[in-house]
Amino acid sequence: MTSIGLVLSAGGMHAAAFHAGVLAAISEATAWDPRTADVIVGTSAGASTAVSLRAGLAATDLAASCTGSPLSAEGQDIAGRVTTRLDISPPVDRTGAWWPANPMLPIRELLSSRRPRPVVAIAGVLPEGAVSGATIAERADQVHPGPWPREATWICAVDLDSGKRVVFGRDDVDAGIGEAVQASSAVPGHLAPVALDGDRYVDGGSHSTTNADLLSTLGLDLVVVSSSMTAVPSASAWPDGPAGRAWHSRTLRREVEAIRSRNTPVLVVQPTAIDLEVRNGGDMDRASMGDICEGAALSARACLSHPRSATARGLLEQAAKNVPR
Repeated sequence: MTSIGLVLSAGGMHAAAFHAGVLAAISEATAWDPRTADVIVGTSAGASTAVSLRAGLAATDLAASCTGSPLSAEGQDIAGRVTTRLDISPPVDRTGAWWPANPMLPIRELLSSRRPRPVVAIAGVLPEGAVSGATIAERADQVHPGPWPREATWICAVDLDSGKRVVFGRDDVDAGIGEAVQASSAVPGHLAPVALDGDRYVDGGSHSTTNADLLSTLGLDLVVVSSSMTAVPSASAWPDGPAGRAWHSRTLRREVEAIRSRNTPVLVVQPTAIDLEVRNGGDMDRASMGDICEGAALSARACLSHPRSATARGLLEQAAKNVPR
């Protein structure tokens, strides 16, 4: 059996649309079903997509939900379970909300011998988010009711007190699906941290928007990365583009190198300059989701058709043959 790992990045609504387009295109081109991935690593928005896949929602239905196309009967049944409206509106009263969430984190990052993680330091400087992310948890629990998925599903967050990455579904941390997705999506300074057993958890993108390095030691046959907050090299350089995108892109390159150093091929699909042009507003803007999804599908098809992706494409096609459909 061909083993496939799937990495789904952070990035808000834009990432959800990007992942939908990428996964639908890969599925259509190779017949591989992302729902059958041996392990899925999801961060923030990618955590929600991961849970949707484990709930049985097909990649084509993920794309249809972004473009406004009809869902399959199976997709309608799954989507119909979600009755809670996403509400992450900012509160009117921010009185007393400007004390740093953990002023020690920047100091720890400065004194650390490892590669600095500026977003973790920023998470400590910012005040605790005052917006409840409860509806994120409710929606995740509705789309995937019941216990944690049997298949490996790793949802990344950051412990706001220690600054360390926590991987729900892998580490010894007791959390339900909804709690894990909410924690992974708790954008520092905006959404309230999720408290579990006395610890506070925030967005896993604070550590890395992809966290692909988690798969480096698993000996998988292939790792597929859908990364919305990075960009292809020609569109990720600073100062031509945002410093954040350049940083996240460099982080992803390091993670991919770690995986490939153990002889595991990696297929990375990330935005091109054309993909970035259709993104309007912030990451949570819904207006351009259809265009983002369709553009991501085109980019994924182009990536798969490139000679350098021949090995990855062959492995995906082999995995499709090995898995009962």
